[in-house]
Amino acid sequence: MTENQTRSFLALVWGHRLFRDDQLEVGEVGECAVEHPGYAAETAADSDASIPSPDFAQAAVRIGATTLYGAVRVDGRASTWRDGGRMSDPAFDSVAFHVVGERDRVLVRNGREVPTLVLKPSEELVGWYAESLATAAEGRGGACAEFFGGLAGVEQGQIVSRLLADRLRRKTAEVERLRADLGGDWDETAYVCYLRSLGMGDQKRSYEALARSIPLRCFVRCGGDVRQAEALLLGQSGYLSGVFEAEPAVRQWQDIYLSLKKEYGLLRPVVSWAGAGVRPVSLPSTMLLRAAALLVRATQLSERVREAAMQGMTALRELFGGAEQGMSVQKVDLRIINFVIPLLTAMGRATRDTGLQERALALYDEVAPESNRYTRVWAGAFRPESASDSQALIQLSTEYCARGRCADCPVGVLRAVRLWRGLKGVGVK
Repeated sequence: MTENQTRSFLALVWGHRLFRDDQLEVGEVGECAVEHPGYAAETAADSDASIPSPDFAQAAVRIGATTLYGAVRVDGRASTWRDGGRMSDPAFDSVAFHVVGERDRVLVRNGREVPTLVLKPSEELVGWYAESLATAAEGRGGACAEFFGGLAGVEQGQIVSRLLADRLRRKTAEVERLRADLGGDWDETAYVCYLRSLGMGDQKRSYEALARSIPLRCFVRCGGDVRQAEALLLGQSGYLSGVFEAEPAVRQWQDIYLSLKKEYGLLRPVVSWAGAGVRPVSLPSTMLLRAAALLVRATQLSERVREAAMQGMTALRELFGGAEQGMSVQKVDLRIINFVIPLLTAMGRATRDTGLQERALALYDEVAPESNRYTRVWAGAFRPESASDSQALIQLSTEYCARGRCADCPVGVLRAVRLWRGLKGVGVK
């Protein structure tokens, strides 16, 4: 268990009051009683994670005859705050006491010893956490999937809604970051986000580098000539050299590309594509040809996406090519999930257009659920009915299970709370 995982576990136990007062040690001070554990501070999803802050605010703890009021800092070991937690930062001036799993050091701040509470969670909760981390590391749903499947529909719906909101918030933040980098230009932002959406995992960075290496104005200057757009994308990505160089079509693209590269002063980015030696349909070369067809048809991409979204799913699917380019409805829908919805949400936030944000969110329910290795983990517990459900399950698998964030996960937290309630009054160790 890492220090961060220990810290998250103790914060869960403290914040949800999953302990008895006699599970707190306060040195030789004597009796200790937690009157209120405080309110959780903003999470990294809601604020800048680089800004230090206490973990809980407005807590009240009685130590001996004195009741202390203030904020709480939580750590696995007391020394962690001093060694890497920016202990001297004025942001921690409101901290009244330090909650830790192990007091391996006496901390002094502003000339005074920091009141330290050593929290010893029950053996049952420690066992639950260890089992959850092991199951998450193995990529299995395990007891969490069984627990989730046994929840009432309304409880499942609440968890799915939170997970979906988490995922959309993260994707929207990526769009907003790109827009800031690109000088606030919505069409350039839409273009870069669109190419990013063609990749999975680390490949997104390669697609972004490719997009940044060809300004959108280059496609405008193509004047609707798809061959020029194809040459730009394939040439900049490195697909016009190597084993296919002798093919007539490739030679034509090369001639066009070399001319445009010189005219526009383009520099080749460093990109890496898996499986560049062959060209099945799933490889980037085919994806880029489809992208070229879209970019010469919709150079004002952000507005075209907005208009199509307001018209309905048929218009959106037609915009991205659909069957006429040999692209399945499922793959078109992935563009809607990974590109259209986050872009429209970011545009709506920037302009305070709640109608556009609501339309973007509604698109999730108009797209069929995805089926992949993440959703299959939860298949026995929950049956997705739309992309809103499958996106929630992907968020659960990738942002919580895969990262060992069991103590932050909405399913894990509810499991822990239910476990503690079952233990209360029956001899919790």
